[in-house]
Amino acid sequence: MKGIKKCNPPSYLATLLKSAFIFKSRIMNKAITFRLLTIISILLLVVIYFSPIWWVKLEAPVYPNGVPINFHVNGIFNGTPFTEGELCDKLMIKVHEMDILNHFVGMYPTGTPASIERALSPFLFAFLILLLFVFMISGRWFQATVFTVGLGMIMVWAYVALFTPGGLSLMSKGYQQFVQCDMDVEPEETQDWSGFYAMQESYYASLSKTTQSRAKNEQMASFMTTAAYVVIGVLVVGAFIFLIGLLWKNNLFYWLLVIVPILLPMFFILEYAGWLWWVGHNLGEWAPFRIPPFMPTVLGEAVIILDGGTRFVTHSYPHYGYGLMMLSSVLLIFAASLRRKQLWEANKD
Repeated sequence: MKGIKKCNPPSYLATLLKSAFIFKSRIMNKAITFRLLTIISILLLVVIYFSPIWWVKLEAPVYPNGVPINFHVNGIFNGTPFTEGELCDKLMIKVHEMDILNHFVGMYPTGTPASIERALSPFLFAFLILLLFVFMISGRWFQATVFTVGLGMIMVWAYVALFTPGGLSLMSKGYQQFVQCDMDVEPEETQDWSGFYAMQESYYASLSKTTQSRAKNEQMASFMTTAAYVVIGVLVVGAFIFLIGLLWKNNLFYWLLVIVPILLPMFFILEYAGWLWWVGHNLGEWAPFRIPPFMPTVLGEAVIILDGGTRFVTHSYPHYGYGLMMLSSVLLIFAASLRRKQLWEANKD
């Protein structure tokens, strides 16, 4: 019959197979790309841990060129290279000068805030990396297995490092140097210290740089110790809730695997701003110059004028480590978007 086209079965089948192949290839490309982006973010987290995150400089009449310091995840160090003197001078002489300047207005030494966060930083970053590893793999039971093994390894490492003699040596070299230089002790003196004991001693030594009463120092040190136990407990409980969520096959917990690392820059800013507020609103009575409580500058430049017209100028800006944090978050946002599309297309198929 005229006007009727016959369908060639082999040709029709070939078209279907070709379409299916293209569809599968698109899914595979998304799977490969999101994993590649996640791996790059994991590598960035490793670099971030050893990088300066924030840069601060304080200018005063006795320091017209300013005193720059860098905030790292695991310590506070000189903001510019310093090649003279012993190792601790090269690492932290500017930090000590900053503490002297802060002393005049009643601010606690730089080593006082975030002592718990610095001590727990290697385990927190290891946990973030574990989350991203689990995010990359498929199969909820496999995810739960990898998460359980990885969490177990982190918890064993944390316990040995924090609570056994000599455990300080299992923590980052930067943190060890910060503790030793901030306290002005030799490495040999800390070789039998646990990480938790080092945190306590470092915190108390920082408080002792002020002239507030010993009773007040002991009270603050006791509160910090209790807070450290509470934070550790909350982190452990939170990790097990993650595990239960993965075993429960709850989608929220799966996406939290990548959402938590994405929010790292925000967590840092909130933490940094919170501690700045604390030091600005807890000025000590030892200060030669009394000023009202204030909020130190988180980002930008600010001027503090003391009695008699003495000017303190502060500068506070992100360092390249924070830029790497932002880059990691952007890559993970793209990775999460690709993963979502890949899962949607796979379910549609």
